[in-house]
Amino acid sequence: MKQVFNSIKNSYIIVVFLFILSGFVTTSAATINVNSINALQNACNNSNSGDIIVLANGTYSNVILDINNNNISVIAQTPGGVFLNVYGDININGNNITFSGFQFTQGDIGTNYLIEVFGNRNKLTHLNFSNYYAKKYIEIKAGTQYNEITYCNMEKKPADAAIGCTIQISTSPSVIGYHKISYCSFQNYYGMGGDNGNEPVRIGLGAEYLNKSRTIVEYCYFNNTGLGDSESISIKCQENVVRYCTFTNQQNAMLVFRNGDNNVACSNFFINAGGIRVKEANNIYCYNNYFENSGVGSSTDAVTFIYVAPLNPPTTASPRTLNLNNINFIHNTFYNCGDIDLGGTGATSNTWANNIFNKSSGSIFNNPNSGTSWAGNLRQGTLGISIASGMSNTNPFLALNSDGYYGLSSTSPVNNANASYPAILDITNIDDDPNLLFDISGQPRPSTVTSKDVGCDEFSTGTTTNRPLTLSEVGPSYLAALSTIAFNLSDEKTLVFPNPAKNSFSIQFPKNSDSDVEIIIVNTRGQVVKKQIISKNEIINNEKAIDVSNLNNGIYLVQLYSNSFTKAFKLAISK
Repeated sequence: MKQVFNSIKNSYIIVVFLFILSGFVTTSAATINVNSINALQNACNNSNSGDIIVLANGTYSNVILDINNNNISVIAQTPGGVFLNVYGDININGNNITFSGFQFTQGDIGTNYLIEVFGNRNKLTHLNFSNYYAKKYIEIKAGTQYNEITYCNMEKKPADAAIGCTIQISTSPSVIGYHKISYCSFQNYYGMGGDNGNEPVRIGLGAEYLNKSRTIVEYCYFNNTGLGDSESISIKCQENVVRYCTFTNQQNAMLVFRNGDNNVACSNFFINAGGIRVKEANNIYCYNNYFENSGVGSSTDAVTFIYVAPLNPPTTASPRTLNLNNINFIHNTFYNCGDIDLGGTGATSNTWANNIFNKSSGSIFNNPNSGTSWAGNLRQGTLGISIASGMSNTNPFLALNSDGYYGLSSTSPVNNANASYPAILDITNIDDDPNLLFDISGQPRPSTVTSKDVGCDEFSTGTTTNRPLTLSEVGPSYLAALSTIAFNLSDEKTLVFPNPAKNSFSIQFPKNSDSDVEIIIVNTRGQVVKKQIISKNEIINNEKAIDVSNLNNGIYLVQLYSNSFTKAFKLAISK
């Protein structure tokens, strides 16, 4: 597993430096500086392998660009210093092209696509898309391979823009893609929600459900995308992996396995967000995932199964004879989540094994089906359905850990997993940890199944390589200021008092606040030191006192999350 929590993200300079080291540069390579779109097109047309073409800082309108030659870089003079606005039509036709550092923040291209990738092994990196009218921002074309979208930000697609996902990975029946979307941020989508068609990421289409893509979505951050569409990631083809992602502040959006079979979701965090939906798919494996307050107070759930009756008789376009077959949830943790809806009908050969369910009020499950087996699960709370065996009423003694989520403690039952679950799918040429040799944090698990701990978290002290992401760890490097929500001094005085605080402080909430609020306090090392849910009924006269008597002197970041607002501010503690 990769180490993801470096203090400094891959910088723009490093991107270019690695490109030079990758072997594409020949002795004739040059750095070519241009200051117009016409000059940029001419430089691309006349480029040699290894050339770096640099567009001067500024705002450029009506950008029509075809990058046809191979092994070149097209970059902004300063990361984020070039705005390509008003109208855009960028086609990457060559191979081994790096396109980096540009912003798209104002424009209207109707039902067109902003960037289309027709070649192989290209890298779109450190791009920012915000408030731009387009059907789709990026499409990776069918039949291409090994393209990457990294450190990009997608946000604020207008509600009245043409309906379409912001990233589309198209697939081929004969060419496997092996594409990758990593370290990207998706936030603040507008619209009506529901099945609106503006998903952040779509892999395949309904008609492509038999195609194998093997696309990886990893280390991405999804925040407040549910008004664009109820699907934050829509997977409609086969053999894809979603891993190490964080979904937060979006109870109306879920990771959805919509059509394609043989897919994996592992080591993701669903915190104050909709969880996983499986609809019209088979052979789905969800393991090492963490769900907290997932599907609470919204139209989505922590988990939802939706059965769609196959056509009878089957057709060439729709040959499947069953769905919701072999759906597996293994070694996941559910903490105070909304419903887990088992679909009620159609499910066959499903397995829930070695999961932890901890819920303080309300039922854990509803809508039971007759096609599920249970093994080695622990629960504390009301089941809501009848489960004859494989579900122990045992307190897991979960505790808030230093990475900000509830894992096993020294008093938790450990080393007691059950081996009664099917072999996990091992997708060819993808490192997907089918033997569960690591937990959600990247710490090693025992190789013997029955020695593993139940839930997503192994109680151990190994190196942590995965934890809930923050905005500062993803997206373009030049947007680092978005890592926290900035407030001026007057805002801080009215929001929290006293500041500095001693043993407690009070928060003044917005007058229109009408939902529960989660408070997370983080120290300067990035460790969560306090986490608390405040019921809306506890907020009197728009204020609530918070006890910090157990915290040491120092500076802290306080983050507030509710259905209606998200805020952050600095808090000093001085005793």
